[in-house]
Amino acid sequence: MTSATASSHHDWESDLEHYRSRAVHVLDTHLPAATGCTECGDPWPCARACTAELVLEL
Repeated sequence: MTSATASSHHDWESDLEHYRSRAVHVLDTHLPAATGCTECGDPWPCARACTAELVLEL
């Protein structure tokens, strides 16, 4: 008997490229300003920018 994980094919490279592309977009829009993030208004660095940086490190 094979497990579902072993028998299914998944394109991990495609998923990683999607995450990388999304991270670049987030870093292009969530930028520092005197009052916080230009996109979401949270204190800089915002959680979205930090998460995008982490994704790009993968």
